[in-house]
Amino acid sequence: MHHPNIVQFENFFEDDENVYIIMELCSNSTLNEQIKRRKRLTELEVQCFASQILQAIRYMHQHRVIHRDLKLGNLFLNDKMQVKCGDFGLAAKLDFQDEKRRTVCGTPNYIAPEVLESKQGHSYEVDIWSFGVILYAMIIGKPPFETQEIKLTYKRIKAIDYSFPETAPISDEAKDLITKILVLDPSRRPTIDEILDHPFFHMGNKIPRLLPPSTLACPPSEAFMNQF
Repeated sequence: MHHPNIVQFENFFEDDENVYIIMELCSNSTLNEQIKRRKRLTELEVQCFASQILQAIRYMHQHRVIHRDLKLGNLFLNDKMQVKCGDFGLAAKLDFQDEKRRTVCGTPNYIAPEVLESKQGHSYEVDIWSFGVILYAMIIGKPPFETQEIKLTYKRIKAIDYSFPETAPISDEAKDLITKILVLDPSRRPTIDEILDHPFFHMGNKIPRLLPPSTLACPPSEAFMNQF
């Protein structure tokens, strides 16, 4: 994979005990750590990060790769605050475009319902589902189906059982996009182009290409927000 929003593989070497993989350095940790520090992000920040994540997903899918483990902890930030998608340990390279996979894999909070069912198989749409979960988690502060028990989380995923808490500010546009993505039928989920065309990504004049490093610790300044 060679893309501005994917962690770059640099090299590898080995000794008698281990194989070592050298990856591009992402010095600002992950979006998971960002949410832990900040609790939740402003929608302008979410637009910036989400648009970069979508470009990475588009590139992967064009190369017949399904990531299958997209989550906040696998989305890294480099020194320029650029999003880098990493950890391809569960990724699958399809031999042909309509091929289905049946391995049950992923991270409980982000796993798509068709992966849990496994009978019909799954394809690229599982990454779109995970993107919807990521979108919700960045805005609300935690994944939509999260519970203390994995079985209950899976039950909620299969029932599409989630809600938007009244305590967290969220726009109608964001709610609408998340609702359109988190649907049981994979064929009804929007494409990447349809997501990027959604009103959520067109609420202001433009979206910042990158965010200032200060947003690692606190929300963007009013002066920065007013530019967009």
